[in-house]
Amino acid sequence: MPRVSIVIPNFNQHKYLPACVDHCWFQTHADLELIIVDGGSTDGTKDYLRGLPDELNLTESNPILRMGEDGSIVHKRCRSFREDTHATHPERILKIIASETDLGRTGTYNAGFSQVTGEYCTYIVGDDLPHPHMIEELAGTLDETGADLAYSDFNIITDDDRIMRLVRKPDYSFKECFAEWFHIGVSTLHRASWLKKTGLMDENYQHANDYAHYLRMAMNGARFVHVPRVLYSVRFHGAMTRHEESLALVRRAREHLATHGADA
Repeated sequence: MPRVSIVIPNFNQHKYLPACVDHCWFQTHADLELIIVDGGSTDGTKDYLRGLPDELNLTESNPILRMGEDGSIVHKRCRSFREDTHATHPERILKIIASETDLGRTGTYNAGFSQVTGEYCTYIVGDDLPHPHMIEELAGTLDETGADLAYSDFNIITDDDRIMRLVRKPDYSFKECFAEWFHIGVSTLHRASWLKKTGLMDENYQHANDYAHYLRMAMNGARFVHVPRVLYSVRFHGAMTRHEESLALVRRAREHLATHGADA
């Protein structure tokens, strides 16, 4: 089973970060590396991260195991992040990078990606929620198809976890996914080897950094595959108003398509 590295970039998202970390920790995929990168938060995130290792190791619950022979209820004390009544949970690798200064949006992602040791990797922003089978399903798709990046459908949710919209992504074509607009989305997993082939995210892009990153992969021959399942919830804080970077990337993709045609 391949190791998967999850980079969790965060800046002043303490309100949401613990739930994001929990949803990553309890993924059904067994071999996970969580890399939490805080880029200079001032909202209590630092205190949460300092206490996180102890929380993961020491938090306990006391679920019912069975009824005893005498009719009494027998409980089993469990370390909540490590075991339950009937099984030990898979081990996770936890790395925490806490910067005292603002690393910038893309710099925060790159600080995490530079520490990846997994065969596959992704990012999950600190206020979003990956669904329990996200990594397992995307990793299985990469295993089965030999593709370089898998992406799925997702929900858009509000601050109080209401679903605003279900987003169905198109099956992959360079034209539709890059040269019309960015239609890959946020629920992705790709082979970590591409971090060496094409480099980390381009820090000239702060708002469309994933668009630029995946476009560069596609232009260098990466193979993409769509998984038509809802595996992620992305939190909506208001519509993006800065589109200059995305517009520039659409133009770049169209130039590439004009040069390479159907082979793009």
